[in-house]
Amino acid sequence: MTTTDVEALYTAERDRFAEDLAGLDDAAWQTPSLCRGWTVRDLCAHLLMPYELGFGSFIVGLAQARFNFDKLADRWARTDRRTGAELTRSIAKTSAAGFAVPGAGELAPLAHLAIHSGDARRPLGLAGRISPEAGWMVLNDLTSGKHSVGDDLLRGLRFQATDADWSRGEGPEVSGDVATLLSALNRRRAAAEDLAGAGADEFRSRLA
Repeated sequence: MTTTDVEALYTAERDRFAEDLAGLDDAAWQTPSLCRGWTVRDLCAHLLMPYELGFGSFIVGLAQARFNFDKLADRWARTDRRTGAELTRSIAKTSAAGFAVPGAGELAPLAHLAIHSGDARRPLGLAGRISPEAGWMVLNDLTSGKHSVGDDLLRGLRFQATDADWSRGEGPEVSGDVATLLSALNRRRAAAEDLAGAGADEFRSRLA
């Protein structure tokens, strides 16, 4: 997988997500996302953070947040005053190459978009819109790459995508489409409720 391939997948997913956002009314933008405490609008502001917050500003902001990244991210999302339409236009202009997080890895922009687009789409009734190819690439990284979610979630279970030729692990099966698996493996309980298979209940118990 080359940088060009990642950029192409990112661009396709970005355009699909921007299309979804363009159809939202004001009430939909205020829908709670799967990221606790954030509306869909807040989440989309956060999605732009790696593209718009320069390194110097990041260090200053992190210091102001007492080196608590979650606090910094929350402040960024909540203090952004752009409208939904303005956020949509900004997201539509992003590129994988513009993802400014040192050491994040070439898949990071695609993962960031795939996971957080799901955080917005699922409560809006738009789940499952990520392409299987982009989804399984991020799933590989989440389950066997340097950004693996960890053995506490994965051990003794077999994860099976229902819309792509992808599986990982051995044991009782946990199945769902790639969008649902992505969200569930990132500890989104709302997505985990949609998983099926003999191992689904065990997986959900690990999220407690």
